Amino acid sequence: MTRIPFFALALASVSLVPLAASAADRPIEIQDEIIVTASRVPQNRLAVGSAVDSLSETDIKTRQDAFLSDLLRDLPGLAVNRSGPAGAFTQVRLRGGEASHTLVIIDGIEVGDPFNAGEFEFAHLTSGGVSRVEVLRGPQSALWGSEAIGGVINVVTGPSVTPEGPWAQGFAEGGSFGTLRGSAEAGTAGDWGVVRGSLAYSDISGISASPSDPEKDGYDNLTGFVFTTFNINDAFSLSLSGRHVSATAAEDAQDFTFGSPTQGFVIDSDGERKSDRWYGRAVADLSMMNGQWTHQLSANLTDTQNESFSGGAFSFGSEGRKWDFEYQTNFAFETGESASHALSAVLEYEDLSYENRGAGGGAENQSQTGEQKSAALEYRLGLADQVFLSGALRYDDNDRFDDETTYRVTAAWAVPDTGFKLRGSYGTGVAQPSFFELFGFNPDFFIGNPNLQPESSEGWDVGVDYSFADGRGLASLTYFDSNLENEIFTDFGVFPFTVDNRSGVSTRDGIEAAFRVDPLDAVSLSASYTYTDAKDDGGARELRRPRHTGSLNVTYRFAGNRAAVDFGLNYNGEMQDSEFIFATPETSVTLDDYVLGTLAASFDVTDRVQLIGRVENLFDESYQEVFGFASPGIGAYAGVRIRLGQK
Repeated sequence: MTRIPFFALALASVSLVPLAASAADRPIEIQDEIIVTASRVPQNRLAVGSAVDSLSETDIKTRQDAFLSDLLRDLPGLAVNRSGPAGAFTQVRLRGGEASHTLVIIDGIEVGDPFNAGEFEFAHLTSGGVSRVEVLRGPQSALWGSEAIGGVINVVTGPSVTPEGPWAQGFAEGGSFGTLRGSAEAGTAGDWGVVRGSLAYSDISGISASPSDPEKDGYDNLTGFVFTTFNINDAFSLSLSGRHVSATAAEDAQDFTFGSPTQGFVIDSDGERKSDRWYGRAVADLSMMNGQWTHQLSANLTDTQNESFSGGAFSFGSEGRKWDFEYQTNFAFETGESASHALSAVLEYEDLSYENRGAGGGAENQSQTGEQKSAALEYRLGLADQVFLSGALRYDDNDRFDDETTYRVTAAWAVPDTGFKLRGSYGTGVAQPSFFELFGFNPDFFIGNPNLQPESSEGWDVGVDYSFADGRGLASLTYFDSNLENEIFTDFGVFPFTVDNRSGVSTRDGIEAAFRVDPLDAVSLSASYTYTDAKDDGGARELRRPRHTGSLNVTYRFAGNRAAVDFGLNYNGEMQDSEFIFATPETSVTLDDYVLGTLAASFDVTDRVQLIGRVENLFDESYQEVFGFASPGIGAYAGVRIRLGQK
């Protein structure tokens, strides 16, 4: 079954909508959007040579998806896989890479699990309080380190515009699958600085992850966040932030018992997984020479704890902790009337510790430590506000692996008086093995390989952005190509299972297209399409990487902008996945393509109260994102948002 022609037509047809003559309420100006992750300092999108897309606070609130991973399906270059119901293990891949090749940053903190090579588990990241998401694609290790081999996802919480004085807002929602969600957020701001905090809770009865068992696998999540900035004077400020996530998910598992009639399938296993995430950040900012020379000193903590239970009894657990200390200085200057220059230098020290615990006293009970010292330099040149060039170089001194040097160059040309921007980038990256890949976590089931080598990549892309209709529309097209050496793979041909490096080169290439426009003051349209060809060194398709993905989103605002209706479609093409049914000769299976529809609506009863509602999986599609794991059918939800103060 294929639906690609439908999405190709949708992407092409939106460009034919007639444009209104007056300016839209929210114009899309390519020159004005600030991109944070494409450089070590924020830049205007016009100057960015890499492929980047974003979701605004309006996008996030209008579309209403409960989990951020579902919102990411709307952007090009991304593939999402969730192992069953809400709270189940969720991975996001960029450009055909592995999930551990994507660096995730939330409010300035690198939040990937140190135990698992910096891979971030999206299962516990809800959309509540998120005001912006930015996705930078392509190798970015020269800027951001080893986890950024495939790209960077940057998440910003809190109001997009900080209001003066005290404010507060609340949210409550209920609906299908026993869903109850609520949150509260409050803060205040003035010349002295900002203080804000939030608390969010989700309780979802869910569905069974096993298609053959009706027992529900529930999920709960409690997330708290605090942030404060103190402006000591006009040049110096101090910031502190902390984030804690506590989540519990009931789990079903695949049956690996040889000879069992359900061997290879997902069955009711009475499992449970508890997760605790602690994140902290302290920052000192100093500005000198009227902002021409700046300094930032930061200390960051990421601590991830996981515990798994079977029948109420502890099975195994892990903890990964990373302390990240960083100093960055930036200096900007001009030569002549048309040339601007900027330099950024970074010194970084990472201290990592890992611990694995099993139910018994065997070899799985172990702890390890590691450290890495890094230095990076970036130079940016702008000529006549038309040509923008950048180059970055990074050196990593790791105590476990050989030292690595990575680099990146970008170029962008804003063609005068046309609305077109031509861009291109080339970069290298490195991804280090995870703790459990090196040392294992259960000697009866999976053993590590201490001889693993880091993965390395080189990649490039070329593209064009087109801003049209006085900034009301933005279209982009990108071709990308990358090679991955020493790809780490799981060897299921031996038991206990283990991992190894592939001897050849794995390839990824494809096309990304995105389009959004406000054809009328009351209407917004957006669409995306991605073709990804990801193969291992033997030419086989990589698992869980669909060749075709696409999205279409239409928003209509009416009743004086007090009401809005949003309709969204997400397409996920056929993809390969592993199967563990020893009675069959196959080792992989093809998962069918699927389309997920969402319909969301909101109505402002007053300036302070807004009613919201949505329907997910609108067409009640039966689909699997991971082989054997069931996914929720159609569901309906309704709730209310309340705003107080100057928010």
